[in-house]
Amino acid sequence: MTEEKLRILLVDDDEEDYIIARDILSEIKIMRFDLQWERTYDDALRIICCNQYDICLFDYRLGPRTGLELLHEVVDNGYKGPVIILTGQDDHEVDNEAMKAGAADYLVKGQINASLLERSIRHAMERKRVQEALVFAKDYAENVINSSIDMITTTNTNYEITEFNPAAEEVFGYSRNDVIDKPMHILYANSNDWKRVKEKIEQEKIFSGEIIKRRKNGETFPAYVSASMLKNLKGREVGIMTIARDITLQKRLEDQLMHNAFHDTLTGLPNRKYLLNHLEIIIEHARKNKDILFAVLFLDIDRFKIINDSLGHTMGDKLLISIAQRLKTILRCNDIIARFGGDEFVILLYGIKERSYAKMVAEKILANFKEPFCLDGNNVLTSASIGIVLSEEYYERAEDFLRDADTVMYRAKTNGRSSYAMFDKEMHAYVVNILQMEAGLRQAVVNNEFEIYYQPIISLADDKIIASECLIRWEHPQRGLVLPSEFIPIAEETGIIENIGRWVIKEAIDQNKILRHSGYLNTNFSINISARQFRYQDIPEVIRSIQEEVCIDLQAITLEITETTVMEDMDRSIKILKTLRDMGIDIMLDDFGTGYSSINNLRFLPVTGIKIDLSLTKDVAICSDAATIARAIINMAHGLNKTVVAEGVENKQQLEFLRLNRCDMVQGYLLGKPMPIQSLTKLLQKNNTISILSCVGKDSKYLNGSTRVYRSGAVQLAKKR
Repeated sequence: MTEEKLRILLVDDDEEDYIIARDILSEIKIMRFDLQWERTYDDALRIICCNQYDICLFDYRLGPRTGLELLHEVVDNGYKGPVIILTGQDDHEVDNEAMKAGAADYLVKGQINASLLERSIRHAMERKRVQEALVFAKDYAENVINSSIDMITTTNTNYEITEFNPAAEEVFGYSRNDVIDKPMHILYANSNDWKRVKEKIEQEKIFSGEIIKRRKNGETFPAYVSASMLKNLKGREVGIMTIARDITLQKRLEDQLMHNAFHDTLTGLPNRKYLLNHLEIIIEHARKNKDILFAVLFLDIDRFKIINDSLGHTMGDKLLISIAQRLKTILRCNDIIARFGGDEFVILLYGIKERSYAKMVAEKILANFKEPFCLDGNNVLTSASIGIVLSEEYYERAEDFLRDADTVMYRAKTNGRSSYAMFDKEMHAYVVNILQMEAGLRQAVVNNEFEIYYQPIISLADDKIIASECLIRWEHPQRGLVLPSEFIPIAEETGIIENIGRWVIKEAIDQNKILRHSGYLNTNFSINISARQFRYQDIPEVIRSIQEEVCIDLQAITLEITETTVMEDMDRSIKILKTLRDMGIDIMLDDFGTGYSSINNLRFLPVTGIKIDLSLTKDVAICSDAATIARAIINMAHGLNKTVVAEGVENKQQLEFLRLNRCDMVQGYLLGKPMPIQSLTKLLQKNNTISILSCVGKDSKYLNGSTRVYRSGAVQLAKKR
């Protein structure tokens, strides 16, 4: 039994009927009641407005007025509870009249019992709760619809608009009265779109997707639409409900993001991804239609780094923008020009009639670049190198086109600035070889296929071996011994040289430590540092980490760095070289005399000495100019307290010249060819007993080393000594 009492108001002018009703209610055990009785119409109307009753029981006859009249009046005054009409006669017409007036039930007094009254009250209360829930749901739905930021419309089965929420009014520009009973298609920019939506809903009962809508003023806008069939409580289809959202800003953002994904932010030109996508499509078309001819031009700005560094990055950016604008004026509207980053541009010429057109475009670009670029009042001159690949060459992938265009562009650059070159079959074979060599180098690093050869460096003070230059060799599994001149340039270009260079430093330090533990305390190793290593690696940090692994005195190590590499960025070079010198490492400036630097710069460089390049050494005994230059270099170096090594000594006349002119050290085939570690060990044994130079001219296996490549056993040989 429920603990709460239902508050019931009985309005009846007969006290006996009140007593009967009270007694019947007392018989109901599953409910508790608080019954209040009023006799008159006016008293009942007065107290109902002041009290909250759960249910009212109205007698049909209340003097001159009726319970139905009271029902109407209390409802008008705000009463929301259920009302049961009680009557003394079973009259079907009164019954109908009561139900139409909103009565919850109609009971005949003589037929009422506890069970009937309990059921009537319970059903009346339940119906009231359902009605309230329906009203709440309706109000909630209306509030949701009216407050929604989405445009919500409904139609009837004739697809005439029946609902149009405030968001729809705001976006479309129509008032609700403008569109009610109007056909739904007036909101669609394209009648075919409306037809498609309607058919989809009729067939599948639901639709979602992007649709172009039309405002009252005729403007169109994109909207994302979700629509479904609208049904009543009985499940009968009564129309369509559509929820739409204006996605104009979203589409603009998507378009901007898409543009940014495929265009360069600086120049506004298409980027690498854009061009690759289009090139893939064109390759596919050309595969199906052999008559299609197109060309790819890879363009690199000459001396851009110098311009960028000297005038500043802002001016460099303005130059790139100006170049992009100038290229647009040269090319056809259907040609694609893309910026690949840095100072590289790629041009796609599609639908050309003959191969000469690509050459003509390249020549036109080069001629146009002879005119200076005006940047903030400054005239800047630059040029370009262009590589051309035609679709006559067979390619499966866009990347292959670009690879070969890049390759032939570098061929053009080596031929001289402001030039172009065409890719051909011979160059294709060259590229294939390069690719194979690159793959082999990567594998060689993993498989430890490299070996260090050592070329003795002789002191002319006592004719003894004072050091050895470390020269890398590659023992290819199929090709055998590969010389540095074949693979070092490729390693430099691909960046593999950084891993190889670190391996050389580590291996050389390991070998030197073994030699020193074997008693060869005065033998230093001279290690070459490549331009890319010096440019991109932190050489001092690399050597520190190796020293921690190996634990060796770094005074046993000399680093050789080319003059050209050092002069690329003097400030940075001086900083790095000073750090290395502070670590106890000697520095030799390699290939001296071949670079573009001023000799005056030498006095600022913290280097130990210089190496005279073999191109100068070979002529010192036969050319007076070469002799004069070599003599001047030696004297200048000594004046700056730097030692001098001459490389490439191949005959006694060269050796004698260098001795007479007080060169400190020499190396070359006359004195010893590059050799593996065990041959160097034997030569060092000889070095302890006789002058190495006394062997010059003799058939000495110690001087010339062995042509055989030794692998891991070389270290063990040195240990066994």
